[in-house]
Amino acid sequence: MTYPFLLILTALFMIPGVFLVFLPMLPAIPYMFAVALVFALFDHFAHVSLSTFGILGGIVALSFLIDHGSGIIGAKYGGASRKAIIGGLIGLVLGFLFFPPFGSFAGLFIGVFVVEFLQNRKRKDALRAATGAFLGSVTGVVINFFLALLILGIFLAAAFS
Repeated sequence: MTYPFLLILTALFMIPGVFLVFLPMLPAIPYMFAVALVFALFDHFAHVSLSTFGILGGIVALSFLIDHGSGIIGAKYGGASRKAIIGGLIGLVLGFLFFPPFGSFAGLFIGVFVVEFLQNRKRKDALRAATGAFLGSVTGVVINFFLALLILGIFLAAAFS
């Protein structure tokens, strides 16, 4: 397999990963890392070095933290209690399981809202906490989009060197 063909094929496999970040709970950035790793194995690490994979691995770890923490941070910023955050996480999982892929956003929102409301909080306060969770999750998706572009850019820069 010639190097240009391998590079084009790899780029074609990586590009969907950039857009998969918009589908919650899918491992888009780890997918991109795996595609880059397969490329490096075929290329015997001639163009993409282990140090580059260290950087890409750091981005994957950061993405994981953002993916799982952004909704919680948003909920906390919105004033959610610990119980509401747990309710939001349960709602996120249930929403994803029953209404994939975007049910996780709704499930997080509903979970935080219901638990806050059941704790005798005012509807306005429960809505603020739930909105914070939702906005935190959306912000996390946007940040992960830019991290996916960064992975693609770093990979291509290394592959073309």
